[in-house]
Amino acid sequence: MRSRHADTFNHDADAPGYDADVVDESHPIRAGYDALLDWTARSAAIAPSHRVLELGAGTGNLTVRLPPAARVVAVDVSTDMLAIARTKVVRPIEWACGDLLQYFDQHVGPFDRFVSTYAIHHLVADEKTELFQCIRNVAAKGARIAFGDLMFESSRERIDAIERYRATAPDVATAIEEEFFWLIDDTTRTLENLGFSLTKRRFSHLSWGIAGELR
Repeated sequence: MRSRHADTFNHDADAPGYDADVVDESHPIRAGYDALLDWTARSAAIAPSHRVLELGAGTGNLTVRLPPAARVVAVDVSTDMLAIARTKVVRPIEWACGDLLQYFDQHVGPFDRFVSTYAIHHLVADEKTELFQCIRNVAAKGARIAFGDLMFESSRERIDAIERYRATAPDVATAIEEEFFWLIDDTTRTLENLGFSLTKRRFSHLSWGIAGELR
């Protein structure tokens, strides 16, 4: 199953300037970026024996923070982003160019750890649910997840944010309308129903981290 907006959010054109863009944490979309990536890498609790799947590796800004592991697979739909990532990470990584959902059609686990930052918000709600089910299907016993992304606590908070940013930062309001920021209340229900116990932490008005362990 290929996600329906995979081509829309293929960031090949943005790759050359991406790393310069994300360091500007004065922009609401990027606020908390560095701290959120550090938290995600720590919260995954990766050990040398673990098999790790990173979803949406981009230019490798999270990949380079991950502790050494027995196997790390890093997936992204953008060839140009992964080309940059390869220059940053010197240890062995299995780079996989392709859609996040489609990866699970072609590969099987098991994996012990699943990590992702600023990628899953490109999936619509039912695709997020499908992705979490795919993760559960290939998760080893005691597997952990650690995700950092653009999120709202509820649909009400999303509506309020659009109204607020429309007056102060129209580009942010447009991004919220055109992309698919997570709704934490829905995500929590889905992941808990799949057997994950969760912790959450807010990093900015628009960014959160969610981590959990398979019970």
